[in-house]
Amino acid sequence: MFIIAQIIGLVALIALVLSFQKNDKETLLKYQIISSLAYAIQYLLLNAMSGCFINIVCAIRNILFSYYHEKTPFIYLIATLIALTTLSLFSYTTPISLLPGIACIIFSISLYQKNLRITRIIEVISCILYIIYNIKVKALTGLICILIELTSTLTAIYRYDLKKR
Repeated sequence: MFIIAQIIGLVALIALVLSFQKNDKETLLKYQIISSLAYAIQYLLLNAMSGCFINIVCAIRNILFSYYHEKTPFIYLIATLIALTTLSLFSYTTPISLLPGIACIIFSISLYQKNLRITRIIEVISCILYIIYNIKVKALTGLICILIELTSTLTAIYRYDLKKR
């Protein structure tokens, strides 16, 4: 299962890296739906249930947020935050098991607003939290993926936010 989990993590990585190289929210979210589902499967196979549950909620969040082109109803953000908090507490084993939930909560809030620059900056913070989690649960491919994701996000920040100035 370990090798299969790492392969699935690679699929998640590819989708996520592609998502941050898109400069429109709808396309970004479509790639992130694929990525979240693949990460959920990877964490399930590694018996890292916090990561699995959180990524399932993130996939649902991304589906809801991508459905509404102009403005996602606020109730969907609240429902997402409640689900993330509940599942984080439900799957709690150590303080580190809370990190995926915290990362996804702040990222969900960043997706709700329209400024992709803020979304990318929050993604950097989320990556740092997931780096710690992946080290703890021994998601080696996940760790590599997050490091590449962090690099991709920093590249997007440079391309879209800093270079244009």
